[in-house]
Amino acid sequence: MANDFDDQIRSRSAQRSKRRKTNIILNSLILVVVVLIIIVGSKIFFGGNDDDKKAAIDKNKETEQAKGIHDSKENKDNNSENKDRMTSDNDTNEDQDDNDELSSEDEKQDLEGEDLNSEEVISQESDEPNVKKSYTNPNWKGIGTEQTNGHQYSSDQNSIDWQEKTKALSYATGIPEESLTIWYLGREGGSDNLVAGTVSSKNDPSKTYRVYLSWEDGQGWKPIKVLELNKNDKR
Repeated sequence: MANDFDDQIRSRSAQRSKRRKTNIILNSLILVVVVLIIIVGSKIFFGGNDDDKKAAIDKNKETEQAKGIHDSKENKDNNSENKDRMTSDNDTNEDQDDNDELSSEDEKQDLEGEDLNSEEVISQESDEPNVKKSYTNPNWKGIGTEQTNGHQYSSDQNSIDWQEKTKALSYATGIPEESLTIWYLGREGGSDNLVAGTVSSKNDPSKTYRVYLSWEDGQGWKPIKVLELNKNDKR
């Protein structure tokens, strides 16, 4: 009986020991599974976020590079367009300057070197005292003016009005301004818009002319008649 009791005790002890081992193994396996789940989950969540961040950073870099290339191309196109526009503007300005210069030269030729013996000039013998011939020209025109606030008559030889009258005297007689001797220049009939000047050439003082000028608004002084005198009555 004693032996059977001992055997039962040993059998129960062995079963309990076996259960403990089994529980330990199961608990270990469960712990391993839990650890693996934690590791995999962490990799999925945290590793995935890193990948997303990296992908977003790479995408931003690509976008910035593409934008930089686009801006560089746009700036290059704008610079090229501005350069072409500047070149075109310069060409236009040069053409305008050339046209202005040609117009100025044409006007200068029109107002200089007027020959009292040219076909356009009408000359007549005169019965007036001290007048040899009278000259008119339907093509005479105003010599232009720099006076912007209306006509300001002046006897000051440094004034614009006097200089413009001198230019008109030269235009009417064909005597260059630098060779022109003005013996008299003043109002005719008391009007600020009508003057008479007695002039001769330094190169040929034997010929004296009396020139009548009329002021034309916006056009300046215009010759209306030239008299060739027998003698200089203003000397």
